[in-house]
Amino acid sequence: MSYCNHPNKYSIFCDPLINKELCTIIMKLNNNKSPSPHNIGPKLIKFVLGEICDPLQYIYNLSLQQGIVPDKLKLAKVVPVFKSGDATLPSNYRPISLLSVFDKLLQKLMVTRLCRFLEMHNILYHYQFGFWKHHPTTLALIDLVEDIDISI
Repeated sequence: MSYCNHPNKYSIFCDPLINKELCTIIMKLNNNKSPSPHNIGPKLIKFVLGEICDPLQYIYNLSLQQGIVPDKLKLAKVVPVFKSGDATLPSNYRPISLLSVFDKLLQKLMVTRLCRFLEMHNILYHYQFGFWKHHPTTLALIDLVEDIDISI
């Protein structure tokens, strides 16, 4: 079975970001999320939205146009989170990376553009479930049941 039936002759073009799209994404950020490595959280970003929206739009458009993520957005604050057992053993902790809010915004912008490209060119395998809008993993069970011949 082939999952990639044919190569795609198109390369992805990232539409430029418009101010309204960025403001919408920022306003949907969860205020209760941990702040970034620079201690800048979603609440602060929303508070200064009017002042930072244009500069952010410029930076994100440069990133989308050039295909480069600024190095400062790649920083993460790694925090150990206790799992269970003996708290003195390092093996009983798992690392959590706290990414910059600004990096999360760029990721959301790119995911929107990538999903649009995949859907427009019908690239994803028909039976791809999960990690795809309107295709949760529970649909895989429904498709499986429909494919089973229950005639006697």
